Amino acid sequence: MRSSDLYDRGYGEAGIDFIDTIQSSKNIVTNPPFNAAESFVRTGLKAAEKKFALLLRLAFLEGANRQRSIFSIAPPSRVWVFSERITFYPSGATVKGSGTTAYAWFIWDKDASGTELKWLAPGYKSRYALGT
Repeated sequence: MRSSDLYDRGYGEAGIDFIDTIQSSKNIVTNPPFNAAESFVRTGLKAAEKKFALLLRLAFLEGANRQRSIFSIAPPSRVWVFSERITFYPSGATVKGSGTTAYAWFIWDKDASGTELKWLAPGYKSRYALGT
């Protein structure tokens, strides 16, 4: 297993830009910055041998450009929607308020066909103290 990030966040190898990667991996799981998500999809399609998963805002499904440049060419195999909105806080931050953004896991599986849409069952927010 390998972990990397562009910035040093105290875990994994720092200074690695995923978009410029030339390494391949069997599976890739990442949380890209939303403004770079399309580039992450293109890179992930090349770099993942089997599957890759991106944690993205649900709004990633919207947009004529994404429909043309990504979804009509390589739609995700699965989209798993968080049924409860969550907020991701940096380590050590005070958790306050409720989640304000809808998120989903977007999974590309090279062995799958079609797109499955499902919702993660409520309860994970309290179970894992996500944005509560």
